[in-house]
Amino acid sequence: MPRAGPGFFLVLHLRRFARSESGATAVEYTLIGIVMAVAILAIFPMLEEPLTNLATDIAAAIKPD
Repeated sequence: MPRAGPGFFLVLHLRRFARSESGATAVEYTLIGIVMAVAILAIFPMLEEPLTNLATDIAAAIKPD
């Protein structure tokens, strides 16, 4: 009788994960996370200059004379 390799068990686990409700929920949360990451990366270039100015102002305010 042939013995199943490690890939066989991985496929079984992936199939079980895909059928489960928790698997669907995990995929949904992953997609939400991806959308949020893309939105943050799209907005960051617009915020770069104001954040740099804010950091410079804070550094100047706390710098001892």
